[in-house]
Amino acid sequence: MASTLLLFAFMYKSKSANKVLTDRIESLPEVIELIISGLQAGMSISETLANLARIGPSCIKEVFVEFENHLRNGGYFENELTLLKDEFKDPLADQLFESLIYANKFGGRNAVKILHELAEFIANDLSLRSEISARFGWVKNSASLAAAAPWLLYLILRTQENAKSAYAQSFGQILMIIGFVLTVIAYFWMQKIATLPRPKRVFIRDIDSVKIK
Repeated sequence: MASTLLLFAFMYKSKSANKVLTDRIESLPEVIELIISGLQAGMSISETLANLARIGPSCIKEVFVEFENHLRNGGYFENELTLLKDEFKDPLADQLFESLIYANKFGGRNAVKILHELAEFIANDLSLRSEISARFGWVKNSASLAAAAPWLLYLILRTQENAKSAYAQSFGQILMIIGFVLTVIAYFWMQKIATLPRPKRVFIRDIDSVKIK
């Protein structure tokens, strides 16, 4: 029983974490448009990013609240952008933050134009990802159903005294452990098959060295 609940809890936690990252990536076109609006209004890049803590999509506000607090406490702008890349964990976000680092270093005269082009590229990329993910979504749904079904049946069988006593014996316990391990392996194997290969992140820096600066 405990192993079943543990499996469901792990599956839920894994899906929740992936959803947070997915929501952040899907918000990038809107984030870029807000950055462009801020720059066109005469704000600096750091001010524009800090302002996202108040006007940005809800899924990224917490990240930029932390970014703003770090800047106010004397954080180095480039280091904070590197930490943001680690929060988003996606090559599309890496391109955005590297563009901002470049614009901050060498001047932002062409920053708005670059951001417009980047927003269009990211929107097209996300649209393609969504279309392909929808076609393979049935594989993930099948994996979740296949993992859950035997344990739901097990919970039903436990209401019967004969089955309950059988699973309470040592052989029944061993069978449950083997079944649990095989279910976990099969679930993650199916999830891996249904997951699109992610582009390699090129703009990665040593996050530990950034934090100690």
